[in-house]
Amino acid sequence: MPYELGLEVMAHDINTHREASPSSIVKYLQEAVDRNLKECRPTYEELLEQNLSFIVSRTALKIYSPLKEYDKITVQTWATEGKSAAFMRNYRILCDGKTAAECVMTWALLDIKEHRLLRGSEFDVSSYGTGELLNLDMPSRFRINKDAVLTKCREKRVYYSDIDRNQHMNNVKYFDLLFDCIPNCENVRMTSCILNYVNEATYGKLIEIYSLPVEVLENGEKAYSFITKIDGETNVEARFTVTDI
Repeated sequence: MPYELGLEVMAHDINTHREASPSSIVKYLQEAVDRNLKECRPTYEELLEQNLSFIVSRTALKIYSPLKEYDKITVQTWATEGKSAAFMRNYRILCDGKTAAECVMTWALLDIKEHRLLRGSEFDVSSYGTGELLNLDMPSRFRINKDAVLTKCREKRVYYSDIDRNQHMNNVKYFDLLFDCIPNCENVRMTSCILNYVNEATYGKLIEIYSLPVEVLENGEKAYSFITKIDGETNVEARFTVTDI
């Protein structure tokens, strides 16, 4: 049974079209899972006491309809039990009884003391609520080839306002950061995104953002891919699909 959280799209969440921004949508998902851990336990702090920490490695997000200013939404989240080192977390956003977005995040559970990843058989997620893995109508994986043609878009210094309790840039920050690099971004709407988290962006580091040539898809949407680097090493990889507003 999924955990449910009621939220509202606030005025500071929206863009010029009065729609929730990409990062705001992911914030709703993150708030739901944080509340899920807090209320259903073990909490984030209780996991740390056991030298354990969940680390997100991939977000696959599908948007079916935009969320408008002051929309009242319900965010559902549930875990999927497994035996591999991947802990799958599912999300659904409902607005007016209809599904507005779905997401699958891939998490790893790290034993901080032993520096190893736990397998699903070593940690019981049933207290958080479990269910079937969502089947999104989009690629589940995305990688950028080493020989891809890259164009540098911009640079971004990681400031104090960017970091979270883990001392690195909060995962949700990447969505607006990269969406801003899409040409004519003020006139397009995100329909999906795959984001791979490869290495952390710690306080003070300089992020270099590179783009790949745009792809025009059969349905008329466009796909924009990005890779970010820190000290020459990959930070994140991302692929956005967008449609005109």
